[in-house]
Amino acid sequence: GRKQVDLTVFVPCYNESDMIGSTLDTLREAVGRFDFSYEVLIYDDESQDNSVEVIKEYLKKHKIEDRFGLIANEENRGIGINYFRAANKGCGKYFIGLFGDNAVPVKAMISLFSLMGKADVIIPYVDTRLFAVRFNTDDRSFIRRLISVCYASLVRFISGHRIQYFNSSVLHQREKVCKYESKTYGLGYQAELLCKVLYEPDVTFLETKFYNKDRTHGLPTAFKPKNVASVLSTLGKILKGRFASRHLKRELD
Repeated sequence: GRKQVDLTVFVPCYNESDMIGSTLDTLREAVGRFDFSYEVLIYDDESQDNSVEVIKEYLKKHKIEDRFGLIANEENRGIGINYFRAANKGCGKYFIGLFGDNAVPVKAMISLFSLMGKADVIIPYVDTRLFAVRFNTDDRSFIRRLISVCYASLVRFISGHRIQYFNSSVLHQREKVCKYESKTYGLGYQAELLCKVLYEPDVTFLETKFYNKDRTHGLPTAFKPKNVASVLSTLGKILKGRFASRHLKRELD
């Protein structure tokens, strides 16, 4: 087997040729502050632009092919599938997904990486405010903030987990990600995974406040019918998981 590293970073890319370079710049700047060992797995999900060429050029230019691997999918698989594939392919003790649209600022990445190992799960949250905008740390449009707030409230209600946010770049133990792999196409995979991990009796977690930036190019794909259907199915699975965990607790008691 390959040598274990401290952290595997999954970077999904779909038509991000304008953004992927700056995402990798940000990531390299953040990991450069630490002395942990890491690997980066970039999954291009059959981009229709020249993302693959841009990534290959970037890796060559910076001579980082030993640590940064590119996997170019022949067909579009969806972010959830790629996330779990990367976890299975990687050899880090910890695992994190950072999106290819450079939405996580370098300061936020540094504060996240500095918490690695302080708890089993490190959960970033954005203090999204719809109206008290003075305190808002979420740079997205009102409608996206509204959807985010509703989604988090719904997941909290269904799962019983009192955490701020379910859909960010969570820092997991990689073996847990592999253990709870799910076949979710869209963006709900993280909430589903997080809820399952947090149902384990002795799991420790830390939440850390994040600033996020909105996409600077293109449109988010969250509202495609396929993704909406996927999120609804995720909520159903989380509800099922809650009842299963209650049943298990009763058996243990």
